[in-house]
Amino acid sequence: MSVSDKFEMNHEEMDPPTFVLWLDDAATLQDGHAKIIQKDQWVPGSVQFRAHKELISKEWDRACALNVHSTSELEAAVAAALEDVSINASYLVLRAKQEKDEAWLHNNGYQPKGKPKRVYDRPVSAAALGMKAKNGPGIGEITLTWDKDLAAGSYQLQICKGHPQGDESYADYGFLKKVRIVIGNLERASWYHFRIRSIGHNQNGPWSEPVGIIVT
Repeated sequence: MSVSDKFEMNHEEMDPPTFVLWLDDAATLQDGHAKIIQKDQWVPGSVQFRAHKELISKEWDRACALNVHSTSELEAAVAAALEDVSINASYLVLRAKQEKDEAWLHNNGYQPKGKPKRVYDRPVSAAALGMKAKNGPGIGEITLTWDKDLAAGSYQLQICKGHPQGDESYADYGFLKKVRIVIGNLERASWYHFRIRSIGHNQNGPWSEPVGIIVT
């Protein structure tokens, strides 16, 4: 009985936002698992998964700020997490075999071979997200909020100063994990337009309708 026989070990195929969701989900499930909480201390588990989640999120945000898909630091963070995931999964399979107890193999974050996919593999919404913009809280600041997509690993925000004349008018602002952001250092008495879309497991949602506002 090998790991690949029992689990869908497709973590290398996940983009960083999706992998972060998986790490958080697996950590929560393993923390509440009656068997797994008794695992040997040398085996990486929920503590390590959450540490990897934080580091990958940090490096992903840095890569987005640089407007690149990856950096050497992000690749190293993902590689370290993948190694711990592999050790963790192998240990669970071995304990299940040793104790002849299938409980080790269920409700642990891993997708059983041939079973329906978990929520982090769901397609993002095919409907455009609704977005709202308002001035404040400070001078020259805009607060943006938008609908939550449960299948989204992150959201891509674009900004246009003035009135957009097409897709080329927009510039990437960043990839965000929350559904609210305050954007500052904007030119007062000027028009800005914003749009947002969901980013999921190797797919993107449609762009929202542009939202325009004059900065006060």
